Amino acid sequence: MLTFNKAVNISGKQRMLGQKIAKAYLYALENPSDTKAKRDLLTSKLIFEKQNNILLQNSDYKITKDRLAKVEELWAAFKKMVDGKPNYDNAKKIIEANTDLLKASNSVVLAVITESKGANNSNDSLLEDEGLGEEDGELKKIINLSGRQRMLAQRLALYYFANNSTLKDKNNEQMLKNVYNELDGAISMLLISEFNNSRIDEKLGVAMSKWDQVKSNKEKLFNHTIKPADMYRLSNELTKAFNDVTTLYEKVKL
Repeated sequence: MLTFNKAVNISGKQRMLGQKIAKAYLYALENPSDTKAKRDLLTSKLIFEKQNNILLQNSDYKITKDRLAKVEELWAAFKKMVDGKPNYDNAKKIIEANTDLLKASNSVVLAVITESKGANNSNDSLLEDEGLGEEDGELKKIINLSGRQRMLAQRLALYYFANNSTLKDKNNEQMLKNVYNELDGAISMLLISEFNNSRIDEKLGVAMSKWDQVKSNKEKLFNHTIKPADMYRLSNELTKAFNDVTTLYEKVKL
């Protein structure tokens, strides 16, 4: 049985994987022989499906199960778009459809957090005696926030590639700016978290150094002059760094 902290982490990873798949597809459109992108597409699809099943098997909460079923429904259509050799028609559909899958996956995270509150409420007296109720809820929020950074790292690259000459439109440009600002803003909130310890601070330092590489190239990012391979690599490195942070938050003992 999954702990609620782990369930928040895993359901949060689903948000990231959907974005990673879309990013890899758009990158492979212009770089069809890139073995890393091919491998990312394959492994991310397999992990997404496996993790959705794990979440289904480990939840007794109807709302969570209903939201996971919605993810499955959207995934079935999304998977058809990303299967096969990348083409521009499907790329445009993926740019339009990826946000729906993201929103559905995010709704699962919120349902898991709500489910954990219900479990806590069934043991209110113990939680009040130990002072854990509110603190436990705050911990799950920070796991969610940190986990969301993994997704945003992938989404940033997704919309970077969505702004190439063939796919570019005003909405894609604005989405790139929105993702950048959200990613940047959340880092400050993580830095001041009450749950930080020396290991988390160390991993946050790694994540910040990766993010500084993006910030120092902000003009190139918005002018679309970063080399595609560099953007692809950096987004994966940034995701890994925030994944390390999120995993440490998941293991915090109250």
